[in-house]
Amino acid sequence: MEKMRKKASVLSFLFLFLLTPGFGQDREKEEREAAKYYEKWLNQDIVYLITDDERDVFEKLTTSEEKDQFIEQFWRRRDTDLTTAINEYREEHYRRLAYVNQHFGSGIPGWKTDRGRIYIMFGEPAQREYYAGGGTYVRKPYEGGGRTATYPFEIWRYRYIQGVGEDIEIEFVDRSWTGEFKLALYPWEKDMLLHVDGMGETTAERLGMARRYERPGLHPGHLNNTAYMKRFMGARFKDRPFERLRQFFDLQRPPQIKQKELQTIVETKVSYSMLPFTTVMHHVWIDDEEALVPITVEVPNKSLKYFKRGNISKARVGIYGRVSTMLGQVVNEFEDIVASEYQVKYLSIGQQQKSLYQKVLTLQPGRYKVELVIKDLTSGDLGTLTSSIHLTRPENQKMVAGPIMLAEQLESLEDFPETPQSFVIGDVRVVPNVKRQFRASDQLGVYLQIYNPTLDSATLEPAVSIEYTIARGDKAVSQVRDEDGLSIGFFSPERLVLVRKMDLASLEKGRYRLKVKVIDSISGQSSSSQADFEVIEGS
Repeated sequence: MEKMRKKASVLSFLFLFLLTPGFGQDREKEEREAAKYYEKWLNQDIVYLITDDERDVFEKLTTSEEKDQFIEQFWRRRDTDLTTAINEYREEHYRRLAYVNQHFGSGIPGWKTDRGRIYIMFGEPAQREYYAGGGTYVRKPYEGGGRTATYPFEIWRYRYIQGVGEDIEIEFVDRSWTGEFKLALYPWEKDMLLHVDGMGETTAERLGMARRYERPGLHPGHLNNTAYMKRFMGARFKDRPFERLRQFFDLQRPPQIKQKELQTIVETKVSYSMLPFTTVMHHVWIDDEEALVPITVEVPNKSLKYFKRGNISKARVGIYGRVSTMLGQVVNEFEDIVASEYQVKYLSIGQQQKSLYQKVLTLQPGRYKVELVIKDLTSGDLGTLTSSIHLTRPENQKMVAGPIMLAEQLESLEDFPETPQSFVIGDVRVVPNVKRQFRASDQLGVYLQIYNPTLDSATLEPAVSIEYTIARGDKAVSQVRDEDGLSIGFFSPERLVLVRKMDLASLEKGRYRLKVKVIDSISGQSSSSQADFEVIEGS
């Protein structure tokens, strides 16, 4: 009886304590503050560090004790020196985070800016040049010389960045005058007088040796105008547009593989076809030793499972890819997540659209096997594909046509207020038509590179005629001849870039073949490339 009375007294005290005013409110407040702390840690503090696997695990944890233990292990796995009591990696990361928030904020937190991202990922540059107020600027010789006026800009120099290279220069430009400096892809982005005739000319332009529209990045197809760049005294190899493009992609730094279950699917060679998708691969040679290989994936939205979050319907697709030699040596792996979002009231329209993803790789000459796995992260449906690509180095001194890219969008980057970071080759946005299906009301976008053309020794320009022929079976149904070089976006001793849109209004439903033939009147050489496509019903 005595034990029962003691137990009843304890329970009565506990009951009264729980009913004490403020106890419940204090606990709820602590829980709200803890939730804010973990949210900030996950989506701000370590957003550039955490892998998807780690994020998935963390989001499944339910108690503060579990989350605190996870955070401790997260930093321990990244500690650069386990023999010391201080986690040097964590200390340096939070120093960088505090620095960018203090110095790079501009209406948005510093960690969200391009400068903030680069600083957090790569640390303090070895050298920084500030032109915070813009204004009058005398170009360096390798920039073309001459005097102009600029937007505010900065140049960061790193001696070495792993996975990117040595002697790296990164330029940021504030075109909005708001303090938000954007990562620049081309050196002319800082020039305020770029579109003002007769002002801000380079030395070569002022002397009549070059024309402004020839600058790389200012005209559709002017990808790598080496002839223009060579007119600059002290021009550097790393300033060529293709080299800047390669650095731009390398600075995105491919992350570690996160979605391990997708990698396992490739390892076990299991084939799935529940989630349909289509892919197309192209290649563009940077030089004799490397090619850019855009791999484009198209997923029909009607095959995805959308979930509702507030007023938004969302779907997420995980993509894993692996490229290996025919002997099985893995040369590249990548993974990413593609998100599709629509307001709930527009979901039915969105489901009739498609989701596009592109990964651009750099590969050396050779034959490769490409394996892709995609997964609807909501339904769990999977799709797999195994394909191959053969990269043959263009023969020196021989004019060779590369593969044709058929595009549903083919636009100069001048048409975009901000430089897009996907589907870009040089200064042209090329969105491939993955299925190669067009309506008669569409325009057929054609992108093609011709390697090793001959330039006239007097004009330093090519002399070529270009034939575009569309055939159905053995019968030509349309032919366009370009003898004035209007299709040539840019030229150099290494390449011609052809950029053209063709009307399809006169074509009936059916399958066709496009053939592009280039005839060099200087050397007498000719080369051609062809691609099949289909005209379908609809408007």
